[in-house]
Amino acid sequence: MKIKAKAEIVWEYKSEEIARAIAGAVDVDNSNLPKNFKFKTYCEDNRVITKVKYLGEIESLIVALDDLVFSIKIAEDVIEK
Repeated sequence: MKIKAKAEIVWEYKSEEIARAIAGAVDVDNSNLPKNFKFKTYCEDNRVITKVKYLGEIESLIVALDDLVFSIKIAEDVIEK
């Protein structure tokens, strides 16, 4: 089933420095997406914000959002060490 979706996902951190590092690490993953995906990840104060626009099959959107969450988790784990 084709859908048209918009989403905003926000993660909050203890400091802007942590948020900036995570946003920078994750935004690299957003650079080679198909044309029907628009992902923008950026830092604002101590928050990482990802805005998503998508047109296509719902399964592909779910996979992409799962990849995003996994990438955030990896970045958090690296920064904590």
